[in-house]
Amino acid sequence: MLTTIICAAFGGLIINVLNLLEIGKIPKDRRPDFKDFFYWLPYLLWPLLGAGLAAIYIKSGVELKPILAMNVGISAPLIIRSMATINPFSANTQNPGVGA
Repeated sequence: MLTTIICAAFGGLIINVLNLLEIGKIPKDRRPDFKDFFYWLPYLLWPLLGAGLAAIYIKSGVELKPILAMNVGISAPLIIRSMATINPFSANTQNPGVGA
């Protein structure tokens, strides 16, 4: 279980490292302020979100192999954001169109 959670946390860190590698392509005058605490906050939170989500999967009885756990860690912010926007109690507001 610990290996799976570490792989998920590593996945959460990978996405931040990839973003960091892209900074070299940005003009110097448009680069982020590396002294700002809020710039570094995702480097702490995303691995924690990935590890937490993997732990929830494991507690729910889902078997996560290390590569799948890393994938969960990479996509954890997107998964949590989409789960937070879903309201199962709201009425269906989609309009299927005329004649549907």
